[in-house]
Amino acid sequence: MQIMESLAEFIQKRREKAGLSIAGLSKKTNIQQNILEDIEAGKELFLSVTQRQQLARVLKCAPKELKALEKDYEFQIVSAESIETLKARILNRETNLKCPLCGEPLITRIAKMYDLEDNLVLQPKAHCVKCIFQIKD
Repeated sequence: MQIMESLAEFIQKRREKAGLSIAGLSKKTNIQQNILEDIEAGKELFLSVTQRQQLARVLKCAPKELKALEKDYEFQIVSAESIETLKARILNRETNLKCPLCGEPLITRIAKMYDLEDNLVLQPKAHCVKCIFQIKD
């Protein structure tokens, strides 16, 4: 019976096989070195789509090979009240907001839109730097 290796082990083995240091992998993938260190230490168990594609390209593997080794996220539902509170905080231009799912930083912005009567409508937008959470409507 074969024991499945972890994402950390897989990436480390592929990096070493390619003859790259973590700094070298960082440079080739354009992923911050500290993020790669956390991945190889087993602290990061989920990759963004971009990270997965960049690593797959440099490590000469398929993105689906990396995806298969990632920790599955359980889909959690964030309450409508929490979303509305977060939207209000974005509109108040608060900084350092955290994702309600994983606690990582949110990237936020305020979209300027116009309704049918040509009135300005400010729409809060956000997405997590790590997980799937986003506010887009």
